[in-house]
Amino acid sequence: MIISVVNRSRTISDGELQRVIRAINRQITEDFEPYWSFGATLRLEGKVGRRPNKESLLGLRGDAILYLWDKPNVQDALGYHDTNARGIPYGFVFTELSKKLGESWSVTLSHEALELLADAQVNLLIQGPHPEKPTLEVFHWFEMCDAVQSQTYQVDGIEVSNFVLPLYFTKEEQEGGRNDFLGLLTRGKGLASFGVAPGGYIGFFNPRTRAHEQWAPPGDARASKRLAMKASVKYGRGYLRKHTQATASRDVTHQALLRRRNAKTITARATDERDPIKHVVVLMLENRSFDHMLGGMTKIDPTVEGIQPNHPAGNAAPNGTIVQQQPIADWVVQRDLNHELNGTLEQIGPSADPMSGFVTSYVERYQDASDAELNQVMAYFPFGDRPEEDSLPVLHGLARNFSVCDHWFASMPGPTWQNRFFAHSGTCLGHTEMPSKTNPLAMRLYYQETIFDRLSDSNIDWTIFHDGIPQSIVLTRLLTRYLTFRGYDGMDSFFDAAAGDAAEFPQYAFIEPHYFGSTENDQHPPADVRQGEKLIADVYNAIRQNKALWESTLLVVTYDEHGGFYDHVPPPKTVAPDDHTANWTFDRLGVRVPTILVTPWIKKGVIKTVFDHTSLLRYLCDKWDLEPLGQRMQAGAGDKQANTFADELTQLSAPRTDTPERLLAKAPPQARGMRAKEEPPLGHSQEALLMYVDQLPEPGPEISKRGQGLRSRRSKQRSKAPAVGTLSVATAEAKLERLRSKPKSGD
Repeated sequence: MIISVVNRSRTISDGELQRVIRAINRQITEDFEPYWSFGATLRLEGKVGRRPNKESLLGLRGDAILYLWDKPNVQDALGYHDTNARGIPYGFVFTELSKKLGESWSVTLSHEALELLADAQVNLLIQGPHPEKPTLEVFHWFEMCDAVQSQTYQVDGIEVSNFVLPLYFTKEEQEGGRNDFLGLLTRGKGLASFGVAPGGYIGFFNPRTRAHEQWAPPGDARASKRLAMKASVKYGRGYLRKHTQATASRDVTHQALLRRRNAKTITARATDERDPIKHVVVLMLENRSFDHMLGGMTKIDPTVEGIQPNHPAGNAAPNGTIVQQQPIADWVVQRDLNHELNGTLEQIGPSADPMSGFVTSYVERYQDASDAELNQVMAYFPFGDRPEEDSLPVLHGLARNFSVCDHWFASMPGPTWQNRFFAHSGTCLGHTEMPSKTNPLAMRLYYQETIFDRLSDSNIDWTIFHDGIPQSIVLTRLLTRYLTFRGYDGMDSFFDAAAGDAAEFPQYAFIEPHYFGSTENDQHPPADVRQGEKLIADVYNAIRQNKALWESTLLVVTYDEHGGFYDHVPPPKTVAPDDHTANWTFDRLGVRVPTILVTPWIKKGVIKTVFDHTSLLRYLCDKWDLEPLGQRMQAGAGDKQANTFADELTQLSAPRTDTPERLLAKAPPQARGMRAKEEPPLGHSQEALLMYVDQLPEPGPEISKRGQGLRSRRSKQRSKAPAVGTLSVATAEAKLERLRSKPKSGD
């Protein structure tokens, strides 16, 4: 790894900096690398431009960059900070701040270089004990020098920073082991694992409080002074970690600080000034493949990559019977098809016989499967000769009148949660399983940044509209917002907003369907497809009736994943979204899903470009000049990166006037075989969401009693699964109401 260093200081000469760089390079080679088995080389580069530009990093010649700068006046750039919009790590060393802290700038440069080297993406977490409460498990940031912040030594007469060793990140102390390079004794004993030396502090995510925290020993005046001084100068990495976890009042305070300091705030803007879209609405339904829902469109448009009725595709059952595609899809499929990672990979099949394992996968899950059930695995909903004859009048009506994306794939071959996480954040952090009563240990912490964090930091208005328990709260950052009434609202509010002033409608809206009960409308089997059709119609009609809103909105109707239903197009290769590839490679997209772009600013027809759910993020980030989420949006990914559909929205000079004024869904029948208030059996994804709510810690005595944060019911022995109580929608909704706390006046 080459770290470019650019001297922007008015007080330090290049010769002086070169001497320090040589000392730090020797420190890395002789002191750091023998313990950590990886290293880097710092290299002095020349200046380009009038001042540092953290967006373009013009001085970069290596893999990362550090600027030596005097005044701490670079917005959001205190110390080693982040990656820029192109995904390149960068940092700053402010000489004036080092002086105020009583620290040589060479120590700061050493500190920042070692931490940049160790964790270039600023996102590695290691599970370990809370430094003050050892029985509480927290997630420590992988930082080399903060715990020994005030300790230094000399290399060739240059003062450099002490750093921790691998044993520091272990839970058990080892006799004779050293936790930091200097091995300095603290009050008669060495630095403890996950501990802090005098003058130092550490950062971690606390699942009990659902917040990022910084900790220094109580009464450590030097550490407190350092933290306070950094916070008073700029917000820095510590604040940014807390920002999306902050209370409503903290958010207000932050904005007030920005205003007092005349800091530049970002407002929404379209990258292309011709772009007429001011509002983006995403409606994501569940578990249906492209062939299953829209493959029959070839009847009215042969350019669609769909079903060929005269040459239908087929899959062989284990007994040798060939099950072919037929236009006989049923409104209700009683048993949930396999759509876990392993099941989906089996369905995709080998390259020599692609998309050949759907029927076999179903039989392996249900050995008593009937011929009628196998037919439904391969079945599809047909288009009619006329619109009024379409089997799905709403979805097919949108397909007839707007742009169908016939190469939009799920982001990975696998389940509901993971693909929804990709749509919100560009990653699932490498976790491939959904939790269930038989696999409760699959419950994970999903702490990654989301598109909603990016939007909030850029003052772009957003709302997640939902009908019941939103699945997105599984993401830690969004759970905090939901519990404090920020960014979430019910579907009644969506329809009210759609009928109101278009200028007041959110710039980005994500709609979550109703996941439970006899009125479930997410289209996840066994839900009646007609319930989802009605939801699509209601959303479209609400936007369509407001002329100003309609002419400034893009509605994206899509599905999280294929749900085990057959599709004939093999998913293409892609790049992993991040380095979390221990469980699977993430180098292939999932099965194709139905997606339609709906707006009067788009032509009728078919878009052949390969998209996945990260394409939505790419569009939003490009549109509003946000930093990308995940490696699929990084420059250099070539033809494997997430494509954007932005160009499709700038082809017309005026909004179309030939779009349907209203769509009408087929009325679903009354729930059969159950009383009106009786809940139907829970499916896999429903069970997982209720389990998540069940494991959220209750406030007050329960937390202090259990002391286990998000996984409050987990045994101290990691091999044991958390206890799962009786799962009920009503119980979960009641618990969420108890956990939610409305902001006080003025927040």
